[in-house]
Amino acid sequence: MNPMRRLGFPLVSVILAFVAASCSTDDGRTMKAPGANQGESVAIVTTTSTPGADGNGSVMTLTAPWQSGAEIDKRFTCDGDNVSPAVSWANGPSGASAYAVILTDLDAPDFAHWTVTNIDASSTGLAEGDVGDLVAVAMNSDAKPGYTGPCPPTGSTHHYSLTVYALSQVLESQSGDPAPAMRAAIEGAAIESATSEFTFSR
Repeated sequence: MNPMRRLGFPLVSVILAFVAASCSTDDGRTMKAPGANQGESVAIVTTTSTPGADGNGSVMTLTAPWQSGAEIDKRFTCDGDNVSPAVSWANGPSGASAYAVILTDLDAPDFAHWTVTNIDASSTGLAEGDVGDLVAVAMNSDAKPGYTGPCPPTGSTHHYSLTVYALSQVLESQSGDPAPAMRAAIEGAAIESATSEFTFSR
């Protein structure tokens, strides 16, 4: 008999045993249990959003230089510089054609403090004391087309709201128009808004 044939079966057995041992997962070692911090390399962030007027999944926000519900800085009032505050907004609806801003005395709503419209749709705010050249600003109750700050009677506290409106169209309003008419046009064209409230005491 051929010697190589006599070695064939033992050789195959040895090879098979070696392959089986190398594929085995039981090598005498045990897996360590996961540590308490093992999953921290992957962060999962959950975001909750409220649909806007056009269903874009976001809600319009307004930022002003005061805490909502708190007292406004005297600089923006008749006891200070009487300068308009810087305001900014975010997440306006995609269908906005322009923006508008109205400052209202909630305790004396007929007094016109500040009414601005036709702010460019690409804008995200107004600088302090400056509304730009291409907007329309209503006549305020001090008979000027511009801003006049909070000025309640001495010994009283008034509550105010500042609202930014996203408009469906550019309005035909002009600077110097009566504030009630401009306000009505703004509210009629508004598709979304955001408001911040504050107080002022004298």
